[in-house]
Formats: sequence, structure tokens, C-alpha cells
Amino acid sequence: MTPVTRTDRVIYWLIRSAERSGRNSYMLRLQKKHSGIQAHTGPKPDAARILAQQSLGRAIAAGILVVLLCGWMWAILSVQTGRVFPWFTILIGAIVGLAIRRYGRGFEWRFAAVAAFIAWVGAYAENLMIGIVETGRYIEAAPYRVFAGLSMDTIENFFANTVSPVDHIYAVCAAGVAAFFAQRKLNRREVLAIRTMNKAKE
Repeated sequence: MTPVTRTDRVIYWLIRSAERSGRNSYMLRLQKKHSGIQAHTGPKPDAARILAQQSLGRAIAAGILVVLLCGWMWAILSVQTGRVFPWFTILIGAIVGLAIRRYGRGFEWRFAAVAAFIAWVGAYAENLMIGIVETGRYIEAAPYRVFAGLSMDTIENFFANTVSPVDHIYAVCAAGVAAFFAQRKLNRREVLAIRTMNKAKE
């Protein structure tokens, strides 16, 4: 009789382990197949409620508020540090988009369009805020007094002499980023519920 070596024992146990694991995985597959658990569980999404949650007014208010608050903070930071930080325009655009998504709760294209417009206009308004704060510091006047003394000629001269082509590029980028973040992301079941409701109305 040929003696059983240590290598033979190792091979034997490897084969036994493979057979045992294969049998267990087969049983698991059978249990999963016949468990009866559906891929999607939970209550059906309410399409009417999802549509009612959309608010263009809240979206506009949130976007404008973000522009004013973040623009003012940017202006103060720029005056204190002596640097403009132009990339803040894109950052504020992202915050505008997120705020519109949070408070507007809209998934339609108009929310992205509103976010892009507010971020684009806000990019120039933020540059004007920086100019107002810097001018107030230079002439030792409160910013609101400088703002009250603005005229259309002053604003036109400011943008003609201060805003550069790079500022226009940042404004467009801010609009794109805001539009990207503005729309609410619906899952597959919510989209299906809305489509079903629309077909039922037709």
C-alpha cells in the first residue's frame, strides 16, 4: 500500500472544502430564488405629492438669498485679505444650485434655468459688492451710503473698467455648476409613478 503523504492530505481537504462550499452556495441561490422578496419594497411613491412639492418661488428666493449672503461674505473677505479669489464665483454658483434643489424641490428644467440665471447675474452682482465695500473703505463711508449713491453711469463705468473676460468665463462656469446641482434627483420608482400619472391623464 502506498503511504499517504502530507501533500495528499492537503489535496483531499481542499477537494472536500470546495465540494462543501459549492453545495452551500447552491443552497443559498435556491433560498434567494424562492424567498419571494421583491426588488422594490415600501409604499408606492405619490406622484401628485412629488409634483406639489415643487416651488419655483421658494427656489428663486433661496437663490437670491444665497447670492446676497455669500457675495457679502466674499466682499468682506476680499477687502480684509486684499485678494479677490475669483474662484469664489463658481463656489457660490454651486451653493446656489444646492439651495434651489433643497428649497425648490424641483426636477423640471425650469429650476436648472433659474439657477443658471441667478448664478450668472449673481457673479456680476458679487463683483459690484466687492467694489462697493472697497470704495466705502477708501472714502471712509458705510457701504450702504456708497450703494445709495450709485447711478447707472457709475455702474456702467465700473463694469467697463473692472470686469474682465476672465470674470465672464467664471460667470458662465458658475451658471453651469448651479444648473447641474439645481434639479432634484428622482429615483426610478418616482419617475415611473409620474409617467404613469401623466399617461392616466391623457
